[in-house]
Amino acid sequence: MYSDQDLINLNKSLRAYDRMVFQTRVLTILTEATLRFTSLKTTEKLLSFFRKNVPAPDQHETRVILDKYTTLFNQMNQLAFSKGRCLSQSLVMRMLLNRKGISAELKIGLSQHKGIFDSHAWLEKEGVLLNDHPSVIANYLVLPGDKLNTILKFK
Repeated sequence: MYSDQDLINLNKSLRAYDRMVFQTRVLTILTEATLRFTSLKTTEKLLSFFRKNVPAPDQHETRVILDKYTTLFNQMNQLAFSKGRCLSQSLVMRMLLNRKGISAELKIGLSQHKGIFDSHAWLEKEGVLLNDHPSVIANYLVLPGDKLNTILKFK
């Protein structure tokens, strides 16, 4: 049987996770609204106010944090109302990871199918896909990061 303290600790953990889910959804919705009314560059600047300069965690802690946020964003992607928000979700996830001292690269890809252009955004860390599945991004031509930064005037 579980002790009262075990149940209290479990309850605290579940409440903390629920708060994190709620905060992440709110940040994603606000980022989506900002992207609709401003540019990507402006949205990046606004999100930079939430960043922290913290040292990178050790390798084990990095894996735990990446797993936690990957799971969270994959769960969000299962919700019907959050479909089509790949850029805002990627920006928020990158900002949240940065607050933990983990850097990730924003990748933007383009595809064309039957004359219709489509774009998609995702995150990678050291070539490992974080918030998407390889089969989803397989059909996208990735815009080179240095060209993307020049076009969007990030640097």
